[in-house]
Amino acid sequence: MPVEELLEDPLPPVETTSAPTVTEEPREEPAGPPVKRQRWRNWLRALWIPLEIATAVTAALIFPFWAKNIDVDPMNRIGQVSGLSALQFRFAIIAVAIVTVLIVAHKLLSPYWRDVVVRIGCAAVAGLATGMVAGGIQVALRDTPQPLWAGGGDYVWILQWTEMLMRGEDIPDHYGPLPFTIIQYWSERSDQLPLYALKDLQIFGTALFGPGAYLAWRMSLRPMWALGIGVVAMLPFIEPVKPYPQLTLVIMIPVLVALLRQARRSDRLHPLLALLYGAGIGAILALLFQLYTGWAVWCAPGVVLAFLIVTPWRRGWVKALLLAGSALLIFLRITWGTIMGIFAPTGATSDNYFYFDTNTEPTYFAMWRNDRPGAESLLWPPTGELGGVGVFTLLLAIGIGAALWFGWRRSAVISLGCFAAGAWVLRMWLASEQWATMTVRLYPRTTAVLLYCTLLLTGFAVLYGVKAVRRMMAHRLEPKTERGGAPAGVMLIPIMLVLASAASATANRYMPDTERRDTVGYMSWIAHMKRLPDGSCPRWGIVYGCRPDPRPKYEKDILPKSWPQQRPVIKKGS
Repeated sequence: MPVEELLEDPLPPVETTSAPTVTEEPREEPAGPPVKRQRWRNWLRALWIPLEIATAVTAALIFPFWAKNIDVDPMNRIGQVSGLSALQFRFAIIAVAIVTVLIVAHKLLSPYWRDVVVRIGCAAVAGLATGMVAGGIQVALRDTPQPLWAGGGDYVWILQWTEMLMRGEDIPDHYGPLPFTIIQYWSERSDQLPLYALKDLQIFGTALFGPGAYLAWRMSLRPMWALGIGVVAMLPFIEPVKPYPQLTLVIMIPVLVALLRQARRSDRLHPLLALLYGAGIGAILALLFQLYTGWAVWCAPGVVLAFLIVTPWRRGWVKALLLAGSALLIFLRITWGTIMGIFAPTGATSDNYFYFDTNTEPTYFAMWRNDRPGAESLLWPPTGELGGVGVFTLLLAIGIGAALWFGWRRSAVISLGCFAAGAWVLRMWLASEQWATMTVRLYPRTTAVLLYCTLLLTGFAVLYGVKAVRRMMAHRLEPKTERGGAPAGVMLIPIMLVLASAASATANRYMPDTERRDTVGYMSWIAHMKRLPDGSCPRWGIVYGCRPDPRPKYEKDILPKSWPQQRPVIKKGS
């Protein structure tokens, strides 16, 4: 397999532009400094990775803190629009600064330092993209210590298990323990109730979507493509109410792709390096599994299939098995208790919660609504224009076809295609068994895997299509372009437009809705309207109808009469 097929960089390496020519070969005295300079740059490169990580995380956390001084009434629509506009104005100021710095760097700096600035700029944009969503949630929850959903729904048992953990009691082992450990730690660290600690975790968990997706894809892609493919494809899965399941998904997929890319080039790996790399990837995957288990189940068949396809069995099968074996051993060592809990009689395989998505047409995956309120009152899935298939699904199909055309032998395309195929087969098998077993086994969650993988395949179709065009036009473009096209700062403008628009639209959905209770705006509305444990009401809840109770107590959610009751469990033969 040629080396070029394993490279995800659409541009040639920077070092090729400064290679000495044949005429310079007799001059041997300058040979020393370039070698020293190259070693110096290799040592410096170790600093750029933590700097890139720090930049992405810092940029993501700017908006949640900055949004605290946006003084509006979050229950009033005019106040909500004003708050969203204030966030967009601040994003525009930072975006202009980033574009300016990148353009100046393109003009004045050498290729090496220009690449460093591009890395930092792309990391900052990735953090700002979801930091702005978190800032919107900060505005929606202004002047209330309650989190989204105010401890209702899934958080009833999550908080119960957290309190059990805080008392030193054992909790059920079929669910990843990491969320409860994080809630416990932050509750004790910030000296507040676990219920109130959820608000901080929702906001900052939402902010970390962009850095998580970007940094995970940086294991395989250059900065601009990690931003344009990884972060853009992640946008539909931002869910501030319970961010950790979807955050796990958007990080796990690129980590698996990186593992399979190394398996493909295992014939060139040192055995010790293969063991260390596999152990590191196994540890990352284990931590993600302990955060949320479901995605690993849906992707497992595809991972096995992709490994069998990409491994160079004639030349590097020993080192490939060392790589995969070390990853698997570390993964099982950390997660064995949770795995056994999943397959226990009371584990996740016995789930029998039938909600709206378990009764809909099973091949639809173009949008992911989870099991949040409001979906039952809508026509779902939406009626498509071509034999019931919508335009967006058709565009995804075109993207898949283009990815196969331009990169059917590429590691990323093979991996993502296998993940999607495995999740599809599991989805249909589990859905076909639900009548016989009267269990759901969470099969609708494969929707998120299918949508994410197909969006990523569409992004890789663009990447490999651009590569193909550049190869075809190389003889025409090279004499005319000294620096390979437009500056990176200019190319960030359309990406930032998409990210800013998506961030505003996502935050807008979670703004409190005082008129309708069948949207996700209910999640922030109830945070203002529910009494606090001491019987008092949040500031804006008093204005809109919450009445304090002098008797301190925990209360159930205040639900309007129009709110639909929980869908009953379907009994066989009913």
